[in-house]
Amino acid sequence: MTTAPSSNSTIKALHGGTPITWRIGIALACLLVTLAAYGLQEQIGPRGQSLAGCLVFFGIVAMASANLKAVNWRTIGWGIGLQLILALLVLKGRFEVGGRAYSVKHAIERLGEVFKAFIGFSDQGAEFVFGNLARPDDLARVYGPNFLFPFAFKALPPILFVSAVFTLLFHLGLLQRIVRLMAKLMASLMQTSGAETLSVSANVFMGQTESPLIVKAYVPTMTSSELFTLMVSGFAHISGGMMFVYINYGADPAAVLTTCVMACPCSLYLSKLFLPETSTPQTAGSVQFPREKSPFVNSIDAIASGTTDGLRLALNVAAMLIVFIALVAMFDAMLASIKPGLLALGFSENALTGWPNDLSLRKVFGWLFAPVAFLMGIEARDIQTVGSLLGSKLAINEHFAYLQFKSLQHADPEFISGRSKLLTAFALTGFANFASVGIQIGGIGAIAPDRRHDLALLGARALFVGFIATLLNAAIAGMLI
Repeated sequence: MTTAPSSNSTIKALHGGTPITWRIGIALACLLVTLAAYGLQEQIGPRGQSLAGCLVFFGIVAMASANLKAVNWRTIGWGIGLQLILALLVLKGRFEVGGRAYSVKHAIERLGEVFKAFIGFSDQGAEFVFGNLARPDDLARVYGPNFLFPFAFKALPPILFVSAVFTLLFHLGLLQRIVRLMAKLMASLMQTSGAETLSVSANVFMGQTESPLIVKAYVPTMTSSELFTLMVSGFAHISGGMMFVYINYGADPAAVLTTCVMACPCSLYLSKLFLPETSTPQTAGSVQFPREKSPFVNSIDAIASGTTDGLRLALNVAAMLIVFIALVAMFDAMLASIKPGLLALGFSENALTGWPNDLSLRKVFGWLFAPVAFLMGIEARDIQTVGSLLGSKLAINEHFAYLQFKSLQHADPEFISGRSKLLTAFALTGFANFASVGIQIGGIGAIAPDRRHDLALLGARALFVGFIATLLNAAIAGMLI
């Protein structure tokens, strides 16, 4: 019987021994690339910025790697190759049907329209229950300039519907077949274990606490590197239900769909770069798992169970938004009161000339994450705005960031360029935020209680790598747009 690795083995793996001189050298190289890109931005343009971003984001993970000497570079090479191929196919790929030329992006956009129509089905159910409250256009005509988007009646019902449909697909076995096909391809090329590859593939459709259920029998005995990959992938992806919600917020469907697929190889190779495999996984070289019998009696039972799960998720989303938006408002009020407070204490206006009158978390995030937005390939006039959205996503959650995005777009459809909107959707699509660390420790810890200490040790590091994965996806897309 295979026993769970001890926490000491995780601690040892995290301090594997990358020489400090290597870390310093990589850090200096990243700094030089960033400064060169900034100094030459007029010559290299946004696409050149994205190329520099790819090098820097990869370099940052390499610099923080637990043991660069143990990295399997075949895994890294094939991972980067698959990520680039997927990006090229979607953003540049073309094919002919009946003498007419089509682009893969056009096909993805068409699929996005299908998804929007799919969301429309949930709107019909919501309108039956909530009436005109589920019709924002009707409410906008009534309230005029005082109109506020009815989030609970418009944005939350699709979560219930999509959860029910995905649970039905799981009951019918269709979801597992697609996941296994993807896992076989990546495991054979990247030499990753079957369990971690299968769970990463499942993240395209399932959330950060649902996808580990596909391999729940193996989670207790996973190596530290496998467990880390499991967590990183959860942060770098979103669930199928959230995919539809973000599209409903106004995110570009092609960007959301593309980044979800690109995140599979990206989260795998970045995980193995940060925490290389130094043990022998139980499922090394195999993605053949016993087909578990569906826990549901029939399709009706699956739909009912999926609806209940969706309700829990929707209520959790609503509760998190209420609390976090309230906290943001509180911090904004505190930040805005600093300058008046200093003036009341006797400081002169001249001494506080550089202090903004409208200091807020959004402005602070814009300053902190402006370099990140620059390296993604965001145009100069949009850097502060996109930086604030990235900061909101990491510190609060992606829902809050997307709602900010939606409100800014509603106020001014041209608040940022089309390129910046597309790259922002790539970067915001993921569960990489601080609250998700607790969600993963609780969710995966319920599957493997003996690994909670390991999950806690790996949590912040996995969040870091998962966030970098979303940025790297955006930068690669920025090179091609």
